[in-house]
Amino acid sequence: MKAFNYPILKLTIFLAIGILVSDNVFISVWTILGGIGFLTFILIRSHFYCKKNKKTLYWPSLLVLLIMMLIGVFISKTNAPSFSKSHYSHFKTSADKQLHQLEFVVKKKLKSTTYNHRYYVELIKIDSTLVSGTLLINLSRESMTTNFKVNSKVLTSAALQGVKPPQNPNQFNYKTYLKRQGVFYQVFLKNQPVLVLPQSPKTITDYAETIREALNKRLQKLSFKPIERAFINALLLGQRQDISADVYEAYKKAGAIHILAISGLHIGILLLILQFVLRPLLYFGYGKFVRLLIILCVLWGFAVIAGLSPSVVRAVTMFSLFAIVKGLKRSSNSLNTLAISAFILLLVRPKFCFDVGFQLSYAAVASIIIVKPVLDSWGSFKNRILNWFLDLLKVSIAAQIGVLPLSLFYFHQFPGLFFVTNMVVIPCLMVILGLGIMTLILIGIFHPPDILVYSLGWVIQFMNRFVEWIATKETFLFDQISFNLAALIISYLILFSLSIFYHKKTFKNFMILGICILSFQVFVQQIPALASKNSFVIFHKTRHSVLGFQSNQHLEVHSDLDSIYNLRMLKDYKIGAAIKTQSTDSIPRLYKIDNTLLLVVDSLGIYNVKSIKPQWVLLSHSPKINLNRLIDSLHPELIIWDGSNYRTYQERWKKTCEAKKMRFHQTSEKGAFLVRY
Repeated sequence: MKAFNYPILKLTIFLAIGILVSDNVFISVWTILGGIGFLTFILIRSHFYCKKNKKTLYWPSLLVLLIMMLIGVFISKTNAPSFSKSHYSHFKTSADKQLHQLEFVVKKKLKSTTYNHRYYVELIKIDSTLVSGTLLINLSRESMTTNFKVNSKVLTSAALQGVKPPQNPNQFNYKTYLKRQGVFYQVFLKNQPVLVLPQSPKTITDYAETIREALNKRLQKLSFKPIERAFINALLLGQRQDISADVYEAYKKAGAIHILAISGLHIGILLLILQFVLRPLLYFGYGKFVRLLIILCVLWGFAVIAGLSPSVVRAVTMFSLFAIVKGLKRSSNSLNTLAISAFILLLVRPKFCFDVGFQLSYAAVASIIIVKPVLDSWGSFKNRILNWFLDLLKVSIAAQIGVLPLSLFYFHQFPGLFFVTNMVVIPCLMVILGLGIMTLILIGIFHPPDILVYSLGWVIQFMNRFVEWIATKETFLFDQISFNLAALIISYLILFSLSIFYHKKTFKNFMILGICILSFQVFVQQIPALASKNSFVIFHKTRHSVLGFQSNQHLEVHSDLDSIYNLRMLKDYKIGAAIKTQSTDSIPRLYKIDNTLLLVVDSLGIYNVKSIKPQWVLLSHSPKINLNRLIDSLHPELIIWDGSNYRTYQERWKKTCEAKKMRFHQTSEKGAFLVRY
């Protein structure tokens, strides 16, 4: 394909690679800058050499790509919040777990958990020191303090706590996720005195929040049900906090989770609506320019109202460029335009590259650009309505091809009925966006007609019922699919080489495609199966004991739970370890792990077992024992206790082990106990 020869596409890919590897590059910014300067000097010298001697060299092109990769590392390092000298992570007081006077401004309300309301806040002061940086605030539901309002200034005293890494193998790393959001510490507020000072809006996002609050107050006066109002907030105002976990799960199973966050799909539909409504302007002088200007103003105004979230910004940037190219009728390849938008976004906000939504959006649009023309060549209907639905099906299939490897890598599931879902959900979304925008405009002027409110609510309810019905067809949901980084990279190499071979059927391209497919078979399927080893795991589970024996690709689970079917930590472990089969059993008193004996001391507190000298001891379900006597009696090498024990017992055992200089493993602090043999 000629599109793959555009320089901007190659530069964008290597810029993204540089950003992605930046987390693992532990060298100074000045060293990276020096490397860029040195390679640039060599590139300039080679240019003059080729010009003087009238020669053509190919390696300078590779040098340009290497420079671009180093630029990606450089901008990622310099754009990190901690690069600023005023960032709170540079102050010793930020990590000493002591109470400090904190002053911050609430910037964003997150989805609440069972126990806490959560917020992103911009830190202003620690004690008397002016600082900068984002914190995660956890406000207890039991606190006397009411929910914080966005843009409020808050004064309180609290300790800054680190975010714990995942406590069980292969779990989602929330600590790494927050770090990439620029959040290094969190604060828990419950009984502390809190002073909230409302502020007048100062920035564009502050004014946008004020507008959203005003719109929400007026929406509450209309006859919308709570779920309908939650969807209007999510699909039109970018606020998803009120959508329940059950609804999220249903949309996830149905393969429609992408519509719950404003993204490229929403902005693309909005662009189509605007182009259709403003079509009459094309018949007037300067109509094209006026139409384009109105479209850009509406798109970016919508982005501001939606909170300028990363998903909205990248989608509006992407489609703004498409609108400009089409509006000015410039000859440009769509893939080239897509690459330009990604290049601009990554230069300004390099951390977008780690955002799953960013990756999915660009993979979907790129796949539509590449695959849709191929599907179009297979035929179409003469009837316009049938052809419209056929086009919708082609777009859904094309987008799914592009995002499938990423979906398997991040979510480990494939909704088999995605095309059925999209055939209904996307038309519903178009109607919801059209009626919703009309409703939001009218409530700013007067009470919208009841028929408009009823129609919008009915479409939302119909879409939800359809998605819930699709979600019940679990036979077509393929989940717990093991798909690692190697599988992700090789999958995209296969898709890339397949695209090249389709447009240029040569023996060389056929061999490259064959090598990629063979690599997938070897590195993704054969090697993991052969490399599987035996493992023993003591998982961390509050109030319960869960142990696992892995033998190659079989997992035997021992627990005190009535059912382990929906246990998330086991699903994560099975996916990461490529487990094929599973069995369950009760917890025995004695384990033999390779050549090591482990004795389980449960609530009965029995540990004097004749002729057995265990090297390891597991304390489970708060046994009423004297740990000093147990150590003196058994002389174990290691003491382990899991999350089934009382916290007070755990603290007492920890002090005992430290006093006797005994090795111990506390799963609530160190995470799961894992041994491979």
